[in-house]
Amino acid sequence: MRSWLVIGLLGWFFGVASLQAGEVAITRVATELRGDTLYVDADARLELFAAQREALESGVPLTFAWEFVIEQERDWLWAREVASQTIRARIEYHALSRLYRLVWPESEESAIFTSLVSALEALTQLRNVALGPASDFPAHGTYRGRARLRLLLDTLPLPMRPRAYFSERWALTSEWYLWAF
Repeated sequence: MRSWLVIGLLGWFFGVASLQAGEVAITRVATELRGDTLYVDADARLELFAAQREALESGVPLTFAWEFVIEQERDWLWAREVASQTIRARIEYHALSRLYRLVWPESEESAIFTSLVSALEALTQLRNVALGPASDFPAHGTYRGRARLRLLLDTLPLPMRPRAYFSERWALTSEWYLWAF
């Protein structure tokens, strides 16, 4: 009897842990001034909750947003926002072909992947994103940047939104990643 209780408790613990498996975190951001444009590269770690994977495999596209804000530090006033940009990406699953499609709506680019892991990897490795012209970033200034990656709940189908807004299993937003340059 005692061993069944221990097994039951362990099963419950690991079952709860699997429900809370979703997470998103920015792991690296780097800026580089090339020519007359400031570019950013960013990496993140993203793991979907079971509810999000299930919705995706049922044909519900998931839209994520990379958000970048660049501020210039000032001595006696608050920081001045120099540039901000939001880059959206949508992951779709096509059940008939069993393929995942990653779409970048602003640039109208897309890529096809055979696994969700590959699609998420492409989403979380952002490269050569132009943040603004070099003239917006004078050489004598000190700048700090903020970046985050989040799931956009307002792009879900209308019947799913109320449940997603009030469920922790749908809250996929990273903390702001801060860096200076």
